[in-house]
Amino acid sequence: MLQAQAQQVREGQNAVKVFSFDVDGTLVSQGFADCVWLRGIPLAYAEKEGMGFEQAFEFVTSEYEKIGENRIEWYKIDYWLRKFSLEITREELFRKYEGEVKIYEEVETVLEVLKEEGYELIISSNAATEFVDFQVRPVRKFFSYVFSATSDFGEVKKSNDFYARVCEILDVKPQAVVHTGDHWVFDFLNPRRIGINAYYLDRNGNAKADEKEEEFVISDLNEILDVFVR
Repeated sequence: MLQAQAQQVREGQNAVKVFSFDVDGTLVSQGFADCVWLRGIPLAYAEKEGMGFEQAFEFVTSEYEKIGENRIEWYKIDYWLRKFSLEITREELFRKYEGEVKIYEEVETVLEVLKEEGYELIISSNAATEFVDFQVRPVRKFFSYVFSATSDFGEVKKSNDFYARVCEILDVKPQAVVHTGDHWVFDFLNPRRIGINAYYLDRNGNAKADEKEEEFVISDLNEILDVFVR
């Protein structure tokens, strides 16, 4: 499926300059974020209130749901630490679960190859900047920009406008950007709607793409190299 795209690149029909990557589920596993939100904060609340973890977990997650993912507060960890009056700091919480940060095996090699080929690399994430910065430290050197929809633009999701603003800041046309991520809408459909070359990263093989979209579904980031390098 990727061979036709590779041929186009070799024939000079694709003026790609920038590679954009999502973070959670793309560069790193979801484990760290889950531990912070679903273990660390409930544990801290349980200790503060002198209750069991399960009770604290039910309370904390119910409070998350009251806010909901369509409000910007949902994504701001400092908001929740203040709301629950927790004494633990964000930095302490992050360090507590630092061992849960897992960069996927192929990531560093792929980034290194793309960088050596002269492409500009950026991060385009929905996660708050503090989460992104902490998790990508081992590979941060490869990226010229880190864009967070929530922290930088006050958006709760990566919308068409988010990608358009990123292109404007980089001073490139959407057609010069390749974005890869693991969310069908926010990493694949939305960037494609403004002309970005988007690839859906389906590490678990659960994609239900139609025939027109199958060639843009990849199982790991090495397949990007098959199109644009090899």
